[in-house]
Amino acid sequence: MSAAPERDQIGTARRSPNGTRLAILWPSPPHPARWMVTDRWGSTGYETDDVVADWHIVGAVPCSPAAGMELAETGAAA
Repeated sequence: MSAAPERDQIGTARRSPNGTRLAILWPSPPHPARWMVTDRWGSTGYETDDVVADWHIVGAVPCSPAAGMELAETGAAA
């Protein structure tokens, strides 16, 4: 398995070349299958970096602070 491209960030959304599936990179423990994949009917499982490497980046989704992502400052005192 090759390393993920530098441009891949947590929350990146990619579309399969035939346009039938989306893959989202979620924060998760290190594992080769770290992309959650869905089709129009629901989840189809997980894929590796190698499988989605040539899928087009089509956007991103926000990630949960519970998954280790910091919240943006709102101006209120902590």
